[in-house]
Parts: sequence; structure tokens; C-alpha cells
Amino acid sequence: MVWLRMFIADRLIYVELPKTACTHIGKLLALVVPGEQRGKHNKPSQAEFDRRPVFLGSVRNPWAWYVSLWAYGCQQEGMLWEALTHGRGSVRGLGWRAAPIYAGRRWLHSLRQRPAEWQRLYSDVQDVQAFRIWLRWLHEPARRWDSGERLALHACADRVGLLTYRYLDLFCRGSFRSIADLESLRAFDATANYLDHVIRTEHLEQDLLMVLERLQIAVSDEQRSQILGGGRSNPSRGKRSRWQDYYDQASIELVAQRDRFITERFGYKSPTL
Repeated sequence: MVWLRMFIADRLIYVELPKTACTHIGKLLALVVPGEQRGKHNKPSQAEFDRRPVFLGSVRNPWAWYVSLWAYGCQQEGMLWEALTHGRGSVRGLGWRAAPIYAGRRWLHSLRQRPAEWQRLYSDVQDVQAFRIWLRWLHEPARRWDSGERLALHACADRVGLLTYRYLDLFCRGSFRSIADLESLRAFDATANYLDHVIRTEHLEQDLLMVLERLQIAVSDEQRSQILGGGRSNPSRGKRSRWQDYYDQASIELVAQRDRFITERFGYKSPTL
């Protein structure tokens, strides 16, 4: 399970998908909308759905997202890093009470897991080969239990990427555990997705201002200048300036195949070498 945060205001709730500039978006929202940051949410509660706020989410270019996720782990931070590099037989973070069957299977798998191999892949944020191996391993069927993600329980586990899974799991109501093919996942998203607006990280400032305008939330000239000022909060440290530098053709195609749902949904194009 990935613990998540939400920015909650009277009229809107921003549900944070990790590594999509969440900290920065939350700070910008706080400039113009009175609200509070709440942590350790999986997704909005029924009570929050019942009061019918406007729901916001954010998404990111999948190729950039994986680099950011890996680089964050190179800082020895994040629940994915912890799950991949934990000691064999560890029960930390398994959630026995909430999901005993899943936790049991995850624990049994951990006895065969090789955390030292994952640790080596996180040892140098400049190492493009380490990133490419990490990306491939993350999507290998034989290693799908390593990450601690419940994607391992889903019929689509061998077909979709981690970003696609997290997007659907966080931003949709209901279960897609038995859905295996892409067309059916698209249909599920069309009916179960509760978001009213999605902010693309690459167009963050413009998308946010557009959302505020649609909600008829007043933005002063000073606030607009602050929003358009750019900058990011909580960036991963030490990685190369261009995320494209981490990819070769094989890794580009892997993301294109596994996260086709995201690329088609939001118009992202494969990078060129």
C-alpha cells in the first residue's frame, strides 16, 4: 500500500498521486484556497464523497515519472524503496489487519526476495544502467510481488505499468482486480473515475489556473504571478538534469507498452533518442 495525502478545502479536494509535483501543487492551492493538508489517506472517504466537492488529481509523463520515482529511492526514501530493499521475512508495512491474505502472500514472497540486488540499483542516481535494470525488474512478472504493491493481485499485472495501476487504483471507485485487457480498463475508468479535473505536471501552472477559473475562484494578480513563477517543491536530489538521458530504446518501449493507458489518455508521446 502507498500512503497518500490530500489537500482538503470546502469546495475542492486535491488527491495526490506521488511524484506528480504534489507538494508544489498543494502549496499553490493553499495560496488561493483556505484548506489543510492531510496525510496517510489511501483515497477519499465515503463522507468526503458524500459532500460532493470538486475533485482534483495530477498526472505526469510516464517516462519522467519512473525516473523521479527511482531517484527518490536513491535518496533511501519512499515506500517503494522500502518494500524492494527490506530484509527477508520483514512484516513492516504489510497491513496484516487490513488485508491478511495479501499480507501473507507478500510475506511468503519476501522470503525469496533478494533485497541486496535492489539496493545496488539504488546506489548511484547518476547510473543510467542501474535505472534501466530497475525499470525492467519492476515490470517483470516473476518480481511483481517485490514492490509491495497490490498490483500483484490484479489480472492486468503482467500488462500494465506501475503508474497506470496507481492512477486507476487511486482515482477510481470500485475494483478492477479481475480486468485484464486495456479496452476494459478504459471502460472501467470512464465509469468509475471520480476526478473532475486533472493537472498535468508539464502544464502545471496553466492547468491549475484554468481549474481555478472554471471553479470561479478569484485569483489576484499577485497570486497569479506566484503561480506562474514556476519552481518545484521537494525535487529528487542529484539526478541528471534531463530525465531523457536515463533511457535507451528498450526502456522507452517498455514504458510505452506498459503505460499505454496513460499516454493515450493524456496525449504523452514517446521520447526520441
